[in-house]
Amino acid sequence: MDEDAIEADPDRAVRGDMRVPHSIRFRDAEWERVEECAERRGLTAGEFVRHAALSAAEAGPDACTRLAPLIEATFRAAHIGITKLRGDMLDAGRGQELDELVAGARALQDTLLSRHPVEGEDKH
Repeated sequence: MDEDAIEADPDRAVRGDMRVPHSIRFRDAEWERVEECAERRGLTAGEFVRHAALSAAEAGPDACTRLAPLIEATFRAAHIGITKLRGDMLDAGRGQELDELVAGARALQDTLLSRHPVEGEDKH
């Protein structure tokens, strides 16, 4: 690595502090997902993996435990609101519109979770 590259790297704590390569194994499909996420963020796959790993290490082992009550409260509030909206739509004779909204939401969820529904599979 030349001097310009060392100075341009904001993650370098000390000028002589060189990164050392380490090996980690991914399935081809997993690595493709990493590369896609990295590209969307303007990073190389290696930079993306390094930043993700360091962020997880900084969050600490109890990060999920700290977030669990917030996630649960958010889910409960959303459930209450959606249940009320569903009842209002059904009472107003908007059942078909509700079905279309649910189908669209499920399709978006599948896309976000990188799931590909099986053709003809009933998701209800």
